[in-house]
Amino acid sequence: MGIRLSFGLSERICMPCPVGGTRGAGLGNEIFPWAKAYLASRELGFRLLGPAWGLSGRGYWREFGTSRLDWAGHAALRAVLPTATVTAGMVRATRETDYGSAIRVLDAEFGWSKQHSLVLLHEGMSGGFHGIARARDFLRMKLLGHLPHPDAHHWSADPPRLHVAVHARLGDFSDGRSGPQPGDFNTCLPAQWYRSVLDAMRRAFGDALHVDILTDAPDRAARLLPEYRNNIRRRTALQDLSVMAAADLLICSVSSFSMLAAFLSDAPYVWYRPHLGETNGFLSIWGHEVEHDTILTAANISTESQDAIDVLPTRGIPMDVGDDLPNWLTQFMRTKLALNRRSADLIHYGVVPLSREPLPSSADPAPLRPQPRGC
Repeated sequence: MGIRLSFGLSERICMPCPVGGTRGAGLGNEIFPWAKAYLASRELGFRLLGPAWGLSGRGYWREFGTSRLDWAGHAALRAVLPTATVTAGMVRATRETDYGSAIRVLDAEFGWSKQHSLVLLHEGMSGGFHGIARARDFLRMKLLGHLPHPDAHHWSADPPRLHVAVHARLGDFSDGRSGPQPGDFNTCLPAQWYRSVLDAMRRAFGDALHVDILTDAPDRAARLLPEYRNNIRRRTALQDLSVMAAADLLICSVSSFSMLAAFLSDAPYVWYRPHLGETNGFLSIWGHEVEHDTILTAANISTESQDAIDVLPTRGIPMDVGDDLPNWLTQFMRTKLALNRRSADLIHYGVVPLSREPLPSSADPAPLRPQPRGC
């Protein structure tokens, strides 16, 4: 089962609590207790065990190469070793926003690192991605690198294209006609919104665009977006995540999976504008929350208010139906398209000119070269 049960008295383990009961949960939810267990294991010097993927009805155990019965090994460890659980309330009481720092404070109180034998369990999504930010490289190592071969070909296309990954979460979400409002989750986004954002991209970049539709319900996505039927393929969850993390721009659903892809990526991402709550002239996903997350949101409003005179680009881009791309994003994506060309990439036998004219100003963008048709 991948778990050594012939342990000694000095066995000390950090592992995630099961998510979603006996059925497991979606990948975007499962990574939080896993990342927390990783950060705690680094602070305490404990051995790290990954999630019990065999619990999930989504078949994640196949993708991660673990046993279908890995959950039995986890249960056996909890049955024979002393066990403690780090709760969200305990972490909040430390007033630390980084989970590893909170573990350090809690260990001083509970003395976990001084025990000879212990299973320390980690649970929940509290603290969000801010709390597990130091686990990002660990998660990238564990979750990415599953780009399917056909997609890998598109990433090296010549002439270059901009790669846009669209996440359409459909299969297990409710079908709200107006889409999710602030504080709403587990609701599908309107097909009209996806079409509107993609139309704005097409107006700006034409055939220089390569679009991938990532979805848990390919047949339904094809019915909702028939003009992009040929851009939809059946992939595994880890393949979808790898495609999204490698894209030049993400168009997100309101889901933890899209959030995970944005967390693992460095690219800008588009978010459904009606889902964002407004506070003091700023938009946020979590600003409506009444406890821990509101403190961080308020602090960031204060920081961003200092730049109110000179509004800076934002990695998260709110868009509603009918909105056009912000000018700064168009310029950024034009630059990204230029950087994608292999002919000017030195490590790919590319060349760069001996001297270079000044770059055009943002008010006078360089025209795009004609690109071959197709997606």
